[in-house]
Amino acid sequence: MEEICIDVSELAPPEPMTQILMALSRLAEQEYLKVIHRREPFPLYEKLSANGWGFSCRQISPDCFHLYIYKEADKASFEHSMGLNSQ
Repeated sequence: MEEICIDVSELAPPEPMTQILMALSRLAEQEYLKVIHRREPFPLYEKLSANGWGFSCRQISPDCFHLYIYKEADKASFEHSMGLNSQ
């Protein structure tokens, strides 16, 4: 899978959510979105789940989070590209 990265860490609310949703609407097949954010975007998670998106969030530092968003149907491909499945 190919990574598309956006940095919303300097944006004021609600711009991060707006930018993330816009980027998701442009994702092509076999692409996932990496979002660099200053906090964990809990309000976004319900919207993602309700619309068929899977996600994983990793805290890099106290004010830096990496959020990975992928189509739920592509979960196995995403996990493989991230080295998350074991074999």
